[in-house]
Amino acid sequence: MQVDMTGRHVEITPELREYVQEKLAKLERLLDGPIEVHVVLGSEKHRHTAEIQVKSRTAQFASNHETVDLHASIAEVADKVERQALRHKEKVTTHKRRRGPRRPDVAAAIEASASPEDTGTPSGTAGPTRVVRRNAYRLKPLTLEDAVCEMEQTAEDVLVYRDAETGGVGVLYRQRDGSLALVQPEF
Repeated sequence: MQVDMTGRHVEITPELREYVQEKLAKLERLLDGPIEVHVVLGSEKHRHTAEIQVKSRTAQFASNHETVDLHASIAEVADKVERQALRHKEKVTTHKRRRGPRRPDVAAAIEASASPEDTGTPSGTAGPTRVVRRNAYRLKPLTLEDAVCEMEQTAEDVLVYRDAETGGVGVLYRQRDGSLALVQPEF
Protein backbone atom coordinates (compact mmCIF):
# COMPACT_ATOMS: atom_id res chain seq x y z
CA MET A 1 0.00 0.00 0.00
CA GLN A 2 1.40 3.33 -1.06
CA VAL A 3 0.49 6.11 1.40
CA ASP A 4 1.06 9.74 0.39
CA MET A 5 0.53 12.32 3.15
CA THR A 6 0.07 16.07 2.90
CA GLY A 7 -0.11 18.46 5.83
CA ARG A 8 -1.84 21.82 5.73
CA HIS A 9 -0.57 23.78 8.73
CA VAL A 10 0.34 20.40 10.25
CA GLU A 11 3.80 18.88 10.44
CA ILE A 12 3.80 15.22 9.38
CA THR A 13 5.88 13.49 12.06
CA PRO A 14 6.97 9.85 11.86
CA GLU A 15 4.61 9.03 14.77
CA LEU A 16 1.67 10.60 12.92
CA ARG A 17 2.61 8.71 9.73
CA GLU A 18 2.78 5.44 11.68
CA TYR A 19 -0.61 6.14 13.31
CA VAL A 20 -2.23 6.73 9.91
CA GLN A 21 -0.72 3.56 8.45
CA GLU A 22 -1.89 1.56 11.47
CA LYS A 23 -5.45 2.86 11.00
CA LEU A 24 -5.40 2.03 7.26
CA ALA A 25 -3.86 -1.46 7.61
CA LYS A 26 -7.22 -3.24 7.25
CA LEU A 27 -7.74 -1.73 3.79
CA GLU A 28 -5.06 -4.01 2.35
CA ARG A 29 -7.05 -7.08 3.39
CA LEU A 30 -10.35 -5.69 2.10
CA LEU A 31 -9.18 -4.47 -1.31
CA ASP A 32 -7.22 -6.64 -3.70
CA GLY A 33 -4.47 -5.36 -5.89
CA PRO A 34 -2.25 -2.32 -5.42
CA ILE A 35 -3.71 0.45 -3.29
CA GLU A 36 -2.84 4.14 -3.47
CA VAL A 37 -3.86 6.25 -0.49
CA HIS A 38 -3.65 10.04 -0.26
CA VAL A 39 -4.11 11.54 3.21
CA VAL A 40 -4.56 15.28 3.73
CA LEU A 41 -4.33 16.55 7.30
CA GLY A 42 -5.25 20.13 8.11
CA SER A 43 -5.47 22.39 11.12
CA GLU A 44 -7.18 25.77 11.48
CA LYS A 45 -7.68 27.30 14.92
CA HIS A 46 -9.51 24.59 16.90
CA ARG A 47 -10.59 22.51 13.88
CA HIS A 48 -8.55 19.51 12.77
CA THR A 49 -9.55 17.89 9.48
CA ALA A 50 -8.53 14.60 7.96
CA GLU A 51 -9.31 13.60 4.39
CA ILE A 52 -8.52 10.24 2.83
CA GLN A 53 -8.71 9.27 -0.84
CA VAL A 54 -8.22 5.60 -1.73
CA LYS A 55 -7.66 4.22 -5.23
CA SER A 56 -7.49 0.51 -5.87
CA ARG A 57 -7.71 -1.61 -8.98
CA THR A 58 -11.49 -2.02 -8.61
CA ALA A 59 -12.74 1.04 -6.70
CA GLN A 60 -12.16 4.58 -5.46
CA PHE A 61 -13.23 5.91 -2.07
CA ALA A 62 -13.00 9.30 -0.40
CA SER A 63 -14.04 10.65 2.96
CA ASN A 64 -13.28 13.52 5.32
CA HIS A 65 -13.97 14.36 8.95
CA GLU A 66 -13.44 17.34 11.21
CA THR A 67 -13.06 17.35 15.02
CA VAL A 68 -11.15 19.20 17.72
CA ASP A 69 -8.56 16.39 17.95
CA LEU A 70 -6.38 15.36 14.98
CA HIS A 71 -6.10 11.72 16.07
CA ALA A 72 -9.89 11.46 16.46
CA SER A 73 -10.35 12.91 12.96
CA ILE A 74 -7.93 10.38 11.50
CA ALA A 75 -9.61 7.46 13.31
CA GLU A 76 -13.11 8.53 12.22
CA VAL A 77 -12.22 9.07 8.56
CA ALA A 78 -10.32 5.75 8.48
CA ASP A 79 -13.42 3.99 9.84
CA LYS A 80 -15.59 5.65 7.16
CA VAL A 81 -13.28 4.52 4.35
CA GLU A 82 -13.07 1.05 5.85
CA ARG A 83 -16.88 0.76 5.87
CA GLN A 84 -16.98 1.89 2.22
CA ALA A 85 -14.38 -0.75 1.30
CA LEU A 86 -16.30 -3.42 3.20
CA ARG A 87 -19.54 -2.56 1.38
CA HIS A 88 -17.65 -2.68 -1.93
CA LYS A 89 -16.14 -6.08 -1.12
CA GLU A 90 -19.55 -7.51 -0.13
CA LYS A 91 -21.04 -6.18 -3.36
CA VAL A 92 -18.28 -7.75 -5.43
CA THR A 93 -18.46 -11.13 -3.69
CA THR A 94 -22.25 -11.43 -3.79
CA HIS A 95 -22.58 -10.15 -7.35
CA LYS A 96 -23.82 -12.89 -9.63
CA ARG A 97 -21.33 -13.59 -12.32
CA ARG A 98 -22.52 -14.50 -15.78
CA ARG A 99 -22.15 -18.19 -16.44
CA GLY A 100 -20.80 -18.54 -19.94
CA PRO A 101 -19.54 -21.52 -21.86
CA ARG A 102 -16.29 -22.94 -20.59
CA ARG A 103 -13.54 -24.74 -22.33
CA PRO A 104 -13.76 -28.46 -21.48
CA ASP A 105 -10.26 -28.63 -19.99
CA VAL A 106 -10.94 -25.64 -17.69
CA ALA A 107 -14.30 -27.07 -16.59
CA ALA A 108 -12.67 -30.42 -15.78
CA ALA A 109 -9.96 -28.72 -13.73
CA ILE A 110 -12.54 -26.72 -11.75
CA GLU A 111 -14.67 -29.78 -11.08
CA ALA A 112 -11.64 -31.80 -10.02
CA SER A 113 -10.51 -29.11 -7.58
CA ALA A 114 -13.99 -28.77 -6.06
CA SER A 115 -14.86 -32.45 -5.71
CA PRO A 116 -16.66 -33.32 -2.43
CA GLU A 117 -14.23 -36.19 -1.68
CA ASP A 118 -11.34 -33.75 -1.34
CA THR A 119 -13.03 -31.28 0.99
CA GLY A 120 -14.66 -33.68 3.44
CA THR A 121 -17.99 -31.87 3.34
CA PRO A 122 -20.97 -33.35 1.53
CA SER A 123 -21.66 -30.29 -0.57
CA GLY A 124 -18.01 -29.35 -1.20
CA THR A 125 -18.63 -25.75 -0.08
CA ALA A 126 -18.82 -24.07 3.29
CA GLY A 127 -21.82 -21.90 2.41
CA PRO A 128 -25.46 -22.83 2.02
CA THR A 129 -26.55 -24.84 -1.01
CA ARG A 130 -28.00 -22.74 -3.82
CA VAL A 131 -30.94 -23.99 -5.84
CA VAL A 132 -31.09 -22.69 -9.39
CA ARG A 133 -34.45 -22.98 -11.13
CA ARG A 134 -34.27 -24.22 -14.69
CA ASN A 135 -36.90 -24.00 -17.40
CA ALA A 136 -39.71 -26.51 -16.97
CA TYR A 137 -40.41 -28.85 -19.85
CA ARG A 138 -42.77 -31.70 -20.63
CA LEU A 139 -41.59 -35.25 -20.17
CA LYS A 140 -41.28 -36.86 -23.57
CA PRO A 141 -42.10 -40.55 -23.87
CA LEU A 142 -38.82 -42.07 -25.08
CA THR A 143 -37.12 -45.41 -25.09
CA LEU A 144 -33.71 -45.68 -23.47
CA GLU A 145 -32.00 -45.78 -26.87
CA ASP A 146 -33.84 -42.63 -28.02
CA ALA A 147 -32.88 -40.85 -24.77
CA VAL A 148 -29.22 -41.77 -25.30
CA CYS A 149 -29.36 -40.46 -28.90
CA GLU A 150 -30.93 -37.19 -27.72
CA MET A 151 -28.26 -36.75 -25.01
CA GLU A 152 -25.50 -37.24 -27.57
CA GLN A 153 -27.04 -34.66 -29.91
CA THR A 154 -27.45 -31.95 -27.25
CA ALA A 155 -24.99 -30.32 -24.88
CA GLU A 156 -27.25 -30.88 -21.87
CA ASP A 157 -25.88 -32.86 -18.93
CA VAL A 158 -29.25 -34.14 -17.68
CA LEU A 159 -32.31 -35.49 -19.50
CA VAL A 160 -35.53 -36.34 -17.68
CA TYR A 161 -37.91 -38.44 -19.76
CA ARG A 162 -40.90 -40.74 -19.47
CA ASP A 163 -39.99 -44.31 -20.35
CA ALA A 164 -42.19 -45.36 -23.29
CA GLU A 165 -42.07 -49.05 -22.30
CA THR A 166 -42.75 -48.87 -18.56
CA GLY A 167 -44.40 -45.45 -18.23
CA GLY A 168 -42.03 -44.53 -15.38
CA VAL A 169 -39.73 -41.54 -15.13
CA GLY A 170 -36.09 -41.90 -16.06
CA VAL A 171 -33.18 -39.56 -15.52
CA LEU A 172 -30.21 -39.85 -17.82
CA TYR A 173 -27.15 -37.79 -16.89
CA ARG A 174 -23.62 -37.30 -18.17
CA GLN A 175 -20.89 -38.30 -15.72
CA ARG A 176 -17.57 -36.51 -15.34
CA ASP A 177 -15.75 -39.09 -17.44
CA GLY A 178 -18.22 -38.53 -20.31
CA SER A 179 -20.22 -41.73 -19.89
CA LEU A 180 -23.99 -41.69 -19.36
CA ALA A 181 -25.73 -42.93 -16.21
CA LEU A 182 -29.39 -43.85 -15.79
CA VAL A 183 -31.53 -43.33 -12.69
CA GLN A 184 -34.97 -44.95 -12.52
CA PRO A 185 -36.86 -44.27 -9.28
CA GLU A 186 -38.97 -47.04 -7.75
CA PHE A 187 -42.50 -46.19 -6.60
